[in-house]
Amino acid sequence: MAWTIAASLNEVPEGKTLGVEVDGVHIALYNLDGKIYATHGICTHALALLSEGWIEDGKIECPLHQGQFDIRSGKALCSPVTEDLRTFAVRVDGNDILVDVDQPGAASPLKHVTPEPAASENTNRSDNTNRVVIVGAGQAAAAAIRAMRAEGFNGSIDLVGAEPHLPYERPPLSKELLLGQADAASGVRLSEADAAQHGVHLHLGIAATSVDPAQRQITLDDGGVLAYDALLIATGGEPRRLSIPGADLAGVHYLRTIEDSLAIAAALDGAHHVAVVGGGFIGLELASAAITRGVAVTLLEREPEIMARIMPAAIGGAFRDLARRHGVDVRRNATVTAITKRGTRLGVITGEDVVEVDAVLVGIGMQPMLSLALQAGCATTTGGIAVDAQGRTSVPGIWAAGDCALYHDAIAGRRISLESWQNAEEQGAAAGRSMAGNKAPAAQKRPWFWTDQFGCNIQMLGVTGPQDGVAFAGSAQAAPGAIYRTFDRATGVLTSVVAFSDPQAIRAARAELDAATLYDPAVHGPLLSDEREDADTTTEASLMNAHPSLSLTKRYIWPADGLTRIPDWVYTDQTIYEREVEKIFHGRTWNYVALEAEVPNAGDYIRSNVGPTPVVVARAEDGSINVFENRCAHRAAEFCRELSGNAKEFVCPYHQWSYDLKGNLAGVPFRRGVGGKGGMPADFKNADHGLRRLKVTTHRGVVFASYCEDMEPLADYLSPEILREFEATFDGRRLKVLGHYRHSLPGNWKLYHENLKDPYHATLLHTFLVTFGLLVAGNKSLMLADPSGRHGVMASAKSDGKAVSSDAKKEMRAYKEGMTLADPRFMDFVDEFDSPWSVTMATIWPNLIIQREMNTLGIRQIVPTGPHEFIMKWTMFGYEGDTEEMTRHRLRQGNLMGPAGFLGLEDNEAIKFVQDGMLGVPHGEHLVKLDPAVEAGTADNLISESAIRAMYKHWRAEMGL
Repeated sequence: MAWTIAASLNEVPEGKTLGVEVDGVHIALYNLDGKIYATHGICTHALALLSEGWIEDGKIECPLHQGQFDIRSGKALCSPVTEDLRTFAVRVDGNDILVDVDQPGAASPLKHVTPEPAASENTNRSDNTNRVVIVGAGQAAAAAIRAMRAEGFNGSIDLVGAEPHLPYERPPLSKELLLGQADAASGVRLSEADAAQHGVHLHLGIAATSVDPAQRQITLDDGGVLAYDALLIATGGEPRRLSIPGADLAGVHYLRTIEDSLAIAAALDGAHHVAVVGGGFIGLELASAAITRGVAVTLLEREPEIMARIMPAAIGGAFRDLARRHGVDVRRNATVTAITKRGTRLGVITGEDVVEVDAVLVGIGMQPMLSLALQAGCATTTGGIAVDAQGRTSVPGIWAAGDCALYHDAIAGRRISLESWQNAEEQGAAAGRSMAGNKAPAAQKRPWFWTDQFGCNIQMLGVTGPQDGVAFAGSAQAAPGAIYRTFDRATGVLTSVVAFSDPQAIRAARAELDAATLYDPAVHGPLLSDEREDADTTTEASLMNAHPSLSLTKRYIWPADGLTRIPDWVYTDQTIYEREVEKIFHGRTWNYVALEAEVPNAGDYIRSNVGPTPVVVARAEDGSINVFENRCAHRAAEFCRELSGNAKEFVCPYHQWSYDLKGNLAGVPFRRGVGGKGGMPADFKNADHGLRRLKVTTHRGVVFASYCEDMEPLADYLSPEILREFEATFDGRRLKVLGHYRHSLPGNWKLYHENLKDPYHATLLHTFLVTFGLLVAGNKSLMLADPSGRHGVMASAKSDGKAVSSDAKKEMRAYKEGMTLADPRFMDFVDEFDSPWSVTMATIWPNLIIQREMNTLGIRQIVPTGPHEFIMKWTMFGYEGDTEEMTRHRLRQGNLMGPAGFLGLEDNEAIKFVQDGMLGVPHGEHLVKLDPAVEAGTADNLISESAIRAMYKHWRAEMGL
């Protein structure tokens, strides 16, 4: 024995408890009737400190789930606790309390507990039942078995369960089991030893297929038949399933069984981002478990507020606020219409978005399993089996309990669906006592429910509904100490109390509800406005407008290494791509759309794009260049079908609405109807229904457009450094279009920008460049980035290739010693530009590449079509003053580039290989650490990735990541 001083007497006043630690063991000390007692300090049901519990009548009540223990003996007195507490020897020496953790405390019975009457003493008993069959081996079944035997029932009990498991409770499935804090065995409510002790015949892993109430027998799927005098249907329910395409794809999970929980835990092990469909308690608990495990969560709820079907919006909003504060991207009014495969991931499609995730967790409710009850002729509703307070159905000899049965609310005089731990326990016990012959009705307790979410234990006592009023008490909503009281608006009577991490409030609420207390703002706190939902939505909308990254930052977490690592989702995620369209291509950017030389005359037009959006570039009669969306204002048809041409107007082929060269609506057939009938409303004005027009600017023959009306001047957008290189190519000479290429690349559009901000690859991949000295280590070179990081110029001064050192040649496998050109004119360079560089590739954010490869000139326009593909539109040009020989020279050198050029083909393949690598082995990161001396920006050497880092610094700012 080892006595250890644990505390002082004055630290444990009469009727109080104190938590201490002795030799590494959590101890709870109690001062009860002038004596000190010691028990283990942690509840045997869940990880709760008993020192934070409530002492009453010699019992300690767990603060989490209201389980009670005898302080003197440690005995477990009521559900959910079934395992006794350890007790420890205590003695008092002066003012010191000493504890010996190796010596048990003296056990003494609780004085106020009256033993249950023996069977022979129970005047309400009836002894005409000898055979009981229970179908459904869950928590309600276990409670019924214990209650029957406690009543003295000595007949046979057969327990039939379709699952192979002993009866277990389900709350840990969405909590402790997912977090690895418990195993399946910890939730068992009737162990093998218990079954043997109570004489239960187990039929596990076997389903009951039919019932014959006249013969009073059950048929099993193994061919067995069980006769009964009393039948308890405790079949519970099954998850409500999505009835949409893709609902049964691998990776879509529903939660009801141990196997379901283990499958979800395995899915979370390898997940980065999951979608939770359904904003009820199960959905929120799944979201909480995922967040705790470091997995990003998007929660999709089809209603205007989470839990809108069961409680007032103000309380649903509190649960939503709690989830959002812990990183859950909560989306309301989000109806999931389909789930699709996206490589190794899943795409969850709603009306507004496609959320790309690793797994989908569905929690949209439970459907009671009613087939046996319906066969037997029991009265049912869609919510469950109708029973009385003792669990009896409308068919003699048949009882029901648990999730398949309606809760008989004797206080309110109604039957409701009530899926909770407490209801399963109490309904099961009531049915068990009744089947054992006890006709005395049990005192009914008010419904009580708990949920553990995001570190909060939230308890609810009573029954509320969506239309109830809500009063709030506490310092902050959806935080520990927050208390919500609901009341009937017609009568003012309190109906429920919801407390966030405040179990004492639930204790006090029992008396309030029993007394039919009326709502009093002075006592219960202010009434939450009925307009809270609208106000909250407005606040959320304003936040999203001011900080568009709020939801994205919860789902897309950049690696801790910062700019030196780029995660795969930057290139592969559909939601990221859609936000790029909104925030970049349709945001504060100048997008290249055409050369003025392509629309030289009034009426000339070409089709172009701003991002993926089709637009028309047209020169009007007054000489102005106009850019407008290629989408009819009437029924959205693409009205311009030719790539280019000359027209006086554009006419939609569908209903012949016509538009002028500035995009104004010019004519509507039968606008006033026929014979005074039909047509457009009298107040319809053509001027209100023109095409969406973009802001336009031009500089030295190049046309840009923007969705942003207050764009800065192009010169400011480019910066002096980039403008200087731009004007070296577009030097004031009139442009002459030489031809076009058009092809698609199977990669993300940003990879092309990276490719041209990556001089490192150019020295290694391209045989032509390094062998003939166009871009090679040792040349005079520059990788220029503007101050914003979005634009860049890769530049090099041509050498003869002979100056390449032997060491450099060893590093550059693309270098081919002795390779020569059959036509050496490819390498002729006419120095015609005001520039020190013979090769420049300028990347103008977001969609333009200006190619000046010696004397071949070209525009490359990027048109993204999704995260995995983009179209490249090439326009080769020269100058109107070029001689015929210079034009031939430019065209000859044009073979260097283009989709199948000496250089372009290699880049195209490399981009495909990168995208393939990400899709084949997802969830990786790109390493961009070359040239660490320059964090992000301009590099004066070719072995650098600083310009790529600069681009993603800007990209993250624009995207809000």
